[in-house]
Amino acid sequence: MKKANSFLVASLLLALPASAEIVATDGWVRATVPGTKVGAGYVTLRNSGSETHKLLSLTSPVTDQVTLHMSSVDSNGVARMWPVASLSLKAGEQVRLEPNAMHLMFMDLTAPFVVGARVPVTFRFEGNETVIVNLEVKPLDYAAKPAAMNHKSMDPSKH
Repeated sequence: MKKANSFLVASLLLALPASAEIVATDGWVRATVPGTKVGAGYVTLRNSGSETHKLLSLTSPVTDQVTLHMSSVDSNGVARMWPVASLSLKAGEQVRLEPNAMHLMFMDLTAPFVVGARVPVTFRFEGNETVIVNLEVKPLDYAAKPAAMNHKSMDPSKH
């Protein structure tokens, strides 16, 4: 009987899901006005694991195309935005997707983001690490909290 109990306990332990190494917090999107075809999303991602995780894909039921973009404003006040080819999170690293920096872009929206709703996004990383985040839709004039002092550099040349 002792062997059967040991086997049962071992089987149950193997069936338990592995704890997530990538943790997402502070996720939100800005509301959009009717007719707008793009939206932006923001979230903080932290790799609590011991290995680097490379982002493979982003998906959401609100659109067929979710991508990473970088934006900045130069000294003349001119804003620029460009796609980011890849994102890797090293062990213990944190990256904050935020306004005027790296962020999510939702392309070809079929419906506006309405305040109070939630926008689901799935982040799929190498190593079968998947994180599903429900981004809360905030008002157009919502201002995010200031970025933490120890977050990952948003310089696209370093990603």
